[in-house]
Amino acid sequence: MKTVFGRFAPVFAVMAGSLLFLYSCQKEANLNAVPEGKAKLSIYLTDGPLDFQHVWVDIQSIAVKIDTCRRNGDDDHDNGPGCDDDHDSLSGSCDYWDTLAINPGVYDLLTLRNGVDTLLASGFVLNGKIERIKFTLGTNNSLMVDSVTYPISLINNQQYIFVNVGRDHLDSISSSNFQLYLDFDLARSIRYINGQYWLRPYLKPFSRHSFGVIEGKVRPVRSHSLIKAFNATDTAYARPWSEGEFKIRGLRPGTYSLLIDGINGYQDTLINNITVERGEDTELGVIQLRQ
Repeated sequence: MKTVFGRFAPVFAVMAGSLLFLYSCQKEANLNAVPEGKAKLSIYLTDGPLDFQHVWVDIQSIAVKIDTCRRNGDDDHDNGPGCDDDHDSLSGSCDYWDTLAINPGVYDLLTLRNGVDTLLASGFVLNGKIERIKFTLGTNNSLMVDSVTYPISLINNQQYIFVNVGRDHLDSISSSNFQLYLDFDLARSIRYINGQYWLRPYLKPFSRHSFGVIEGKVRPVRSHSLIKAFNATDTAYARPWSEGEFKIRGLRPGTYSLLIDGINGYQDTLINNITVERGEDTELGVIQLRQ
C-alpha cells in the first residue's frame, strides 16, 4: 500500500495553481468606470493540487509591462535578449511598467484549487499590449507535510519572477477589459534538496477562450491522491476535494491521458483519449476506482 507523501514528494512537489486577471463583476462596473486611455485589470489567485497539507506563499507586489505602441490583438513577437525570468529590458519609449494595488500577504495555495480563487490585485493600466508580468515574493514562505511545518527558501534569494504574456493568454471582455490566468505550477517551482525545500516560482499563463478544462468525480472517497492530466506537450495536476470532485484548468486543446493515483489499497487508474477543446469543459462524470 502506498502513502500519499511517499508517492509524490521526493524531489519535485507537484502543484498547479493559477493567478488570473479577471474583469470585475457587472455589479461593480458603475463603481469602477475605466478612465480614458486606461484598461482595467483585476488579478485573482487560484491554485491546483499538491500532496502537502498547506503551501503558504508570501506575495508582496504585482507589476505589468505595457507596450503603448501596440495593442493586445497584435501578433506576438519573440523575446529579445534579456527577456527571461532573470532579466528585463525596456526597448524604447513605448514600454511602461504599471504597479497594481495588491492585497499583500501570505496565501495558502491549497485552499485555492479546483476552480476556487481569491482577489489578489486590481487596478488601471495604460492602454496597450500587455507583454509581461512581474510579481515579487516576500520571505515568509512555508509548507506543511505530515502535520510538520517547514520553511521554503528562495533559490538564489530571488524574490521576483517575470512571466511573458501572449495574445492567446488574454480573454478580451471589451476593448479595455481583459482577463488572464496564471497557473502557479509547483511541480516546477518547489524542490527538495538535502532536507531543505526551495522555491523558484514557475507560472504558466492561460485564458478561458483559448484553453480547456477537465473535471469529474472520483469514487470511493479516500481512494485517491493526486490526479495528472498529460500529453506530449502539456502536464497539469489536480488534488480532489474530500468528496472526490476535481477540476484541471489551463489545458491547451488536444488529446490527454488522465492518471489517478490510487491510495489506501486502491489501484492506479489511467484514462486515455480525453479530448480537450478551446473554451470548453470536458466532463468525465464519476470515475470508480478498484481495489
